Amino acid sequence: MKKNRIILLLTLSFLFSFCSEKQNNDSEKTISEKANIQKNKTALNIDTVKKQKHVEKNLTVADYFNLLKKADLIDVPCKLQKESNEWVCKSKKDEAGFVNECETTVDIKNGYVKIEDSGTGAGFLITETALFKTAEKKDIIAVNTYFADGILQMSSHKPKFYRFSGEHFSEITDIFPEINANVFFYKPYDLKKELIGAYFELPRYGTEIKYCLDTNFAAKREPEFQKNIKISELSFSFDKNGGKFFLK
Repeated sequence: MKKNRIILLLTLSFLFSFCSEKQNNDSEKTISEKANIQKNKTALNIDTVKKQKHVEKNLTVADYFNLLKKADLIDVPCKLQKESNEWVCKSKKDEAGFVNECETTVDIKNGYVKIEDSGTGAGFLITETALFKTAEKKDIIAVNTYFADGILQMSSHKPKFYRFSGEHFSEITDIFPEINANVFFYKPYDLKKELIGAYFELPRYGTEIKYCLDTNFAAKREPEFQKNIKISELSFSFDKNGGKFFLK
């Protein structure tokens, strides 16, 4: 009986020692593996951030245009692409085999794109995209749309501005002064009732955004309207240090 107890105690002692050693080895292995996994994750995250910054740094105005379209931030029926070394804006073939193609101006060097969509033929919807760079070399993407039919040119709102980071756009709301068409007149009009031909234009060259009264449309208005015109064009300059526009 005494002999059996000794054997049992020795067996239990051996088992306890074996389990403890295995647990310690497993713990050390787990800690080591976790450290390696974390190290690999950190390296992967750093590489991802570097690649992301590299991609964002090298985006052109044409890249931004297509990304804006993909994000539904511009309403154009086509995608910018190069054909025979020339920029075109074409849609994919629809079920009837029709391809929508718009008049296109692309100036990569000066950061400017202009698309003229004739739609159903009643006029053109002009969509402009322009790049502005801050003092820190960060891109600000401007988007402007206005209608033109040969008789009237009119913007329904001021340009919109975006930053692009992490594959997403964020709108900048405090970059451009609040303004409306009454700035062109001595006596203001009720803009909900009075049709005023006034539109914004983004710059292809330089950094000034124009706000213009459509003088061709104004010339067709009554004498009282023409006499009430105070000014026909305003310029808004970009302050790259402050990252905002101001009335020149």
